[in-house]
Amino acid sequence: MSEKIKRIQNILKKHNVDGWIVFCHHSYDIHLKYLLEKWFASSTFILIHKEGKPIVITSQMEAMMVDNETFEVKKYKKSEELVKLMEDEMMAVPKGSKIALNFVEESFKHLNFDIISAGTFKALTNLNKEIQYIPAKDIIFEIRANKTKKEIENHKIAARLAEELMEEIIEPIIKPGMTEKELAALVEFECNKRGGVAFEAIVASGANAAIPHHKASEKKIENNQVLLIDYGVSYNLSQSDITHTYWIGKNPSEEVLRAYEAVDQAKEAAYSKIKAGVLGEEVEIAVRKKFEEYGYDPEIYYLHSTGHALGIETHDIGYGIYRGTPTRPSKPLLENSIITVEPGLYFESKFGVRLEDDCIVTKEGSIRLSNTPKEIVCL
Repeated sequence: MSEKIKRIQNILKKHNVDGWIVFCHHSYDIHLKYLLEKWFASSTFILIHKEGKPIVITSQMEAMMVDNETFEVKKYKKSEELVKLMEDEMMAVPKGSKIALNFVEESFKHLNFDIISAGTFKALTNLNKEIQYIPAKDIIFEIRANKTKKEIENHKIAARLAEELMEEIIEPIIKPGMTEKELAALVEFECNKRGGVAFEAIVASGANAAIPHHKASEKKIENNQVLLIDYGVSYNLSQSDITHTYWIGKNPSEEVLRAYEAVDQAKEAAYSKIKAGVLGEEVEIAVRKKFEEYGYDPEIYYLHSTGHALGIETHDIGYGIYRGTPTRPSKPLLENSIITVEPGLYFESKFGVRLEDDCIVTKEGSIRLSNTPKEIVCL
């Protein structure tokens, strides 16, 4: 059985849960894709017991896509057959068993997990009313926040591929006159060639670089302007998320050079603090102090927090780098989690600088998966 399933079963045992159900169509719950490692259009039911082979019920058309060494596969042709197969599996679960479903309880406020619709929840739970149904949030958090060795290796590859495509393919073809949209399309094409697009690429030139989540436009890239590119490769369901800031032309202004240096040093300040068990807030404070040393008020020029969890989604479940609040306190960084480090400075209507890299959190500190340049690259 796969490392992934064994790990999930160990997590179920740890939480004293007898099983976990994932059910959806068109893979709208990302955990279906995570478990089966493919996109499924058909309504598909997965039941992972804390022992034994997990059950997969899917259409006859897609059953051959399931790894039958890992899963016990049952197929249906008509929807009535799907319901009967699901009912049989649910009724076979012993009375009083705890079964986790991907729903959100009313008191749960902060993190959003993939959820089933109210109608689906009612239909599933009606198949066996003698089962205790509980939210899967604690199980999902542990599965996704702490990465397996294979997942860590996939993140390493995703980051390496992203760096290579930028340096070897994209940087040499950037030139004044290209539109932001044109460049974004080329970046995404190269990401797709290497596995997939982690998210819609951000390409922002000139004043648009001062907008952290700018959507690439028809604006043309011009000489003597900043160019910011935020992009990522998706490799085997593991995402990379990297941001480069360039200068188009030969001689960046002193204003841009100083901002770039401040962002680079803020990034180094973050890495000096990152370690498993350290509160994300401690890292955030170090970044903001570094900006203050350079004379930039982070309350004015720093428009976001320093880092987020990275995984099967670009903004994934886990603990990131941010200032805590009474309703959302800072949390200690988790060993074997993947996070981004992305300080930035934004000067409205002028330009912005962001440098973003990915890293593995370890007991000793961190392992960098990407390395944006310490000095601005002129193109």
